[in-house]
Amino acid sequence: MSEKKNWVQGIDSIRFFLALIVLLSHYRNPFILLFKNSENKLAQLFSGAISHLFLGVGAVIAFFIISGFVIHYPNRHKEKINVVNFLLRRWLRIGIPMVVIGLIAGYFGYFNNIPVWSLYCEIIYYTIYPLLFRSRISWGRQFWISFVLSYAVIIALNLAEINSFIHQANLGYNINYWQLGISLTWLVGLPCWLLGVLLAERADRFNFQVSTLKIYACRAGVFLLSMAIFALATHYYLSCILSLNIYALVLYLWLKQEIVYYRSHQPSRVFEYFGKFSYSLYLCHQLCLIIISTFLVYNEYTYLLYIVLSLGISYIAYLLVEYPSHKLAQKINYAPGR
Repeated sequence: MSEKKNWVQGIDSIRFFLALIVLLSHYRNPFILLFKNSENKLAQLFSGAISHLFLGVGAVIAFFIISGFVIHYPNRHKEKINVVNFLLRRWLRIGIPMVVIGLIAGYFGYFNNIPVWSLYCEIIYYTIYPLLFRSRISWGRQFWISFVLSYAVIIALNLAEINSFIHQANLGYNINYWQLGISLTWLVGLPCWLLGVLLAERADRFNFQVSTLKIYACRAGVFLLSMAIFALATHYYLSCILSLNIYALVLYLWLKQEIVYYRSHQPSRVFEYFGKFSYSLYLCHQLCLIIISTFLVYNEYTYLLYIVLSLGISYIAYLLVEYPSHKLAQKINYAPGR
């Protein structure tokens, strides 16, 4: 099967916008404070609204789903996979940029600015995928088992967040999705990743049509829901670790619409190309903020310039690190017995 038939157009565009949302969630919007300090009540309300625009961790959950989809889509009709080839390619693809950027960040004391928690999760998902692939348990059942297990872990280990939400008070509240650390966050996020696998498994059976009006309505609905989740986490003690696996179910339904929509609609070539370096953008964006701040003041006048420069630096990182690692991974062709 050709590489083109193993790919779904529109996916790269979605990944670019998700990476951009993560960036915007970490770049403090200077207009929030500007409007908040205004004497105009409407401006103050606008400040509150834009402060909840970008739920970065929600975009990461969407990345998990897309990752599961991309991994399984070429294998959805196969009875077996070359495990060594698969693992080497995926480890190199994600690992080389992570190590190189991580070493650079660590050298300057900014390793904590790399979003490693999600990357560790991805590496674990790649590693266990061949085992899940060979399992006799259907992908649907694997998802539901992991979903129940994830909430069993969450409920057992996050009583502070549950009590904070019930009593609407800070009783040791932690807003973060990744608060259980490297050892258990992958288990919490596994049902999200498996939703992507399930999406790929069922993709050939989607036989409906999606209009442009419907897809924009779906996108708006998902975005508004993400704002609501952000507001609930910030003001009403509904931690992301409690809400985002439920949110993932909505993301699954949205991405299903996107896949069908792009069967009959052409995505933007620009955004499809920008999506090629979405991983570098995700990996480097906080370092970009630090680098740019050494020579350019950060305010409402330079906010957009910071974003543009961050895109440029991330693209350079893609050309120098990510793209070569991708090409190297593509050359892996281990055959047992050779």
